[in-house]
Amino acid sequence: MLKISDLDAIVFYDKPLLKFERLLETYYGFAPKGVASFVTAIPVWIKEKLFLKRIIHEELGKIDGYQKHKVKLLFPEHHLSHAASAFYPSPFDEATILTIDGVGEWATASICFGKGNSITNIKELHFPHSVGLLYSAFTYYLGFRVNSGEYQLMGLAPCGIPKNDEVKRFIQIIKEKLVEIKDDGSV
Repeated sequence: MLKISDLDAIVFYDKPLLKFERLLETYYGFAPKGVASFVTAIPVWIKEKLFLKRIIHEELGKIDGYQKHKVKLLFPEHHLSHAASAFYPSPFDEATILTIDGVGEWATASICFGKGNSITNIKELHFPHSVGLLYSAFTYYLGFRVNSGEYQLMGLAPCGIPKNDEVKRFIQIIKEKLVEIKDDGSV
């Protein structure tokens, strides 16, 4: 039976300090518009998220056999965590890995190449440009909860009629007013 003392490393799925940097830069860039959100978010960050390493060690310390100095605690970037969780358990020795979500630290989409036991980041799309955040905006607009209702929107997607004139009109409005699609496919 595997014990915590058998582990070489424990990995958390993002870099909290890098994400905090993005939050501060974003709040600063949009000040004073985001003051209410800032006042709500920053105390949580100061109390918990900035000290996540300490909190993780404290919680792991509750597990019999955990020795803080014998197990590495790693914080890779969020999109690398997604890429690793897809590539390493896959049956492929090498693969191109596409990750698209709302936002990690700065990346909102990434293309990586996995080979053997390594993953190389090839290209990233950075915040605020994000297909995932656009999807969340549509989720909210249609009355679903952001970060939990997206699956309902995905479930409704196949019910649409692509050649419908109204659908074509919505696509045109999105492309003209909301999104600029670049030659390389980025937004």
